[in-house]
Amino acid sequence: MSNMTDFTDNQHTLAELAFQGAQEMDLNEFAMPDMVEAIKAWHDRPNQHASGAEMFRWEHCPVFSMTYEGMAGEYWPNDKENDIIETLIRDFLYRDGICSLKDHRVRLIHMKYTIMALAGDEYVLVCPYLTEAGNIAGILVVCVTKIIQ
Repeated sequence: MSNMTDFTDNQHTLAELAFQGAQEMDLNEFAMPDMVEAIKAWHDRPNQHASGAEMFRWEHCPVFSMTYEGMAGEYWPNDKENDIIETLIRDFLYRDGICSLKDHRVRLIHMKYTIMALAGDEYVLVCPYLTEAGNIAGILVVCVTKIIQ
């Protein structure tokens, strides 16, 4: 199995989108109490090898999971609501795949972009989950922009 996977997907590429960078934020500084509780519950979920996507189905917070092979699913509320975020994840943040993640801690990532000359900001939780062997099985991506801003 190769450590590098091309995560790009023609269905999730927006020609008019220009990525302007991403920065990992201090989760302790920016997380709201409800977010902290949900992350704790996610860490304590019964099946540690499943994404746990159902635990983050909040209003105004799109969610999806992606396996290490680049297969996405478990969209909340639907795939359209996740289009821009999934494109940012696939084409920019983890273009070479998620196997490069060094650990399985939850990260808060601030991504900046423009789309058709309009500036955009997205804050996402990236929650890696593991296989039974301890490798990265996939990530759960939760857009928390509406909660943080």
